[in-house]
Amino acid sequence: MYLINALAKPKKSSEHYDKVIGAYVSLYIDYKDIQGALKLANFYIKDEGWKVTEIEDEYFTLDSLDDVDEEQKELYTEALEYGYSIVFNCYEEED
Repeated sequence: MYLINALAKPKKSSEHYDKVIGAYVSLYIDYKDIQGALKLANFYIKDEGWKVTEIEDEYFTLDSLDDVDEEQKELYTEALEYGYSIVFNCYEEED
């Protein structure tokens, strides 16, 4: 399992277009290798109506539920069941 972080902007087709200017995206992806997981991360973000602006070079390898904080365990478990879990932390203005 990998935890990949990215930055994204909503496309016109997104319900968030004109409401937010971007989001920090966290993806838990249950996949055998990082290259495939990175491709899936791009796909899942685009599939939600967002444009990927950056995928962080640093990622995390998670070997078990013990590797995540208590508040992240539900996301990890969801990724085990469905193959991925995705969270958009939206922001309305640049820092």
